[in-house]
Amino acid sequence: MKNFRIIIVEDEYRIRTGLERFVSNLQHCEVIGTYANGQEVLDHWNADKPADLVLTDIKMPIMDGMTLIHVLKEAGYAGDFLVLSGFDDFHYVQQALRNKVADYFLKPVDREQLKERLLQLFEKHLEREQKQKAKSQKREQLQLLRSLSGESSLADTQWTELFPQGSYYTCRLQLVDFHQQKAKRDPVRFHQELSTVVMLLEDELSKRWSESGSWWWWDQEQSFGLLVYTHDESKKDIDHLAKALSHRSIFELAASPGQLVQELVMLPAVLESEQMEMKLMPEKQYGESIGACNQVTLQKLRLAFKQFSFDEMDAILYSLEKEMSAERQQVILTLYQSAGIEMLHDASKRLPVAHINSMLQKLSGNLSGSLTVPELVQAFENWTKELASICIRLYRHRENTAIEQAKGFIYHHLKDALTIEQVAAYVYMNPTYFCAYFKKHTGETVLQYVTKQRLDLAKHLLEDSDDKVIAIADAVGYQDHKYFSRLFKKHTGLSPSEYRRNSR
Repeated sequence: MKNFRIIIVEDEYRIRTGLERFVSNLQHCEVIGTYANGQEVLDHWNADKPADLVLTDIKMPIMDGMTLIHVLKEAGYAGDFLVLSGFDDFHYVQQALRNKVADYFLKPVDREQLKERLLQLFEKHLEREQKQKAKSQKREQLQLLRSLSGESSLADTQWTELFPQGSYYTCRLQLVDFHQQKAKRDPVRFHQELSTVVMLLEDELSKRWSESGSWWWWDQEQSFGLLVYTHDESKKDIDHLAKALSHRSIFELAASPGQLVQELVMLPAVLESEQMEMKLMPEKQYGESIGACNQVTLQKLRLAFKQFSFDEMDAILYSLEKEMSAERQQVILTLYQSAGIEMLHDASKRLPVAHINSMLQKLSGNLSGSLTVPELVQAFENWTKELASICIRLYRHRENTAIEQAKGFIYHHLKDALTIEQVAAYVYMNPTYFCAYFKKHTGETVLQYVTKQRLDLAKHLLEDSDDKVIAIADAVGYQDHKYFSRLFKKHTGLSPSEYRRNSR
């Protein structure tokens, strides 16, 4: 624990040295300077390592205590002051109290009272430091959450140390029709309303979770990212939050389904998949102009797709071709786009994000208003079969021991900046689904497995080569050799150098 650093300012040598001896013997207290007047303090003041407390006499030559307090406060000093005074200095004491000093003591000083007060101020100082540290950490956490991409390296996991260990629930709150609202409103009024939503969000979050257990950030894609430290899924709370904000502002907010994150290293991949989730929010309805029969047929198509019943899909697509011939072109376009997004939504839980994004772009590109009705029907059929073929490859990979394939891929890429996304994409799986699948079949997380394999390789290199530790760290995928050394010692109980000496 860091000591409480104190400066003593007293012009009488005997009192000054007596206070120094007394304070230095108190637990957690450290006297870092003694001075005869205020000017001496300023001459030796260290702005980089200032005292936590200034214990000063009021009446002193050259510069008195009140002037010293005023000058330090003007310079931005945020520590505490204790003042000493004689019986005839009451008007100085009044000034000191107006300057919000922590306390004052009459000479001769009662040492027990001084000891008790110093202990109280030390505890107050610790509490203040903890709050400042928490605020600083929160700023760092939010900056990190805003910048996390979908490429979470299985080597560079140091950022997870910024957050408490445990489970997290993450989701997004989307402002529905954001751009339409922005276009039809006065810019000043619009941003005022947006600021109101932010204030309401902070208010609602404080009612549900502690300030240190929840994080939100505006991701500039008309949605708020939300992360909650929890042991349970918070879907119900998030839905209530979205409804409360919708009720209290001009905006309608929709919550993504959200995910429970049990491994923080998975957070970047989860955030990326959530962005895709918001793009794939199924349509509330197809529109009154679309025939009920066609809606039922497309729902059957979606169900067949979810069940991987590809022969049934072919039959449904064939019947759709006949049913759609009598519909207007715009109706068919709307229907196909909605159905396609729903099918992608179903597939997004398992397929890699890159595949979903690619198929979403193809859906938009292939279905255009310039196509004739037969061309639209054919384009949707081709698109559906391409999506199905991707899912078939996924199915075959699973049947073909996806875990063994993933392990083989990991083994051949231990030296690389390997990411969960890369491993998951190799076996045609969504990263979050893959991690759950891997743990279910192996009993350990992907990160635990990769770390174990890398450290095993590091052990062999330490035993069989004279390479420096920094080179071995790089050879097993860790660019930060200090982090590698800490990780190695955490898992083996020895530093890399100690392990090498013991193994020879």
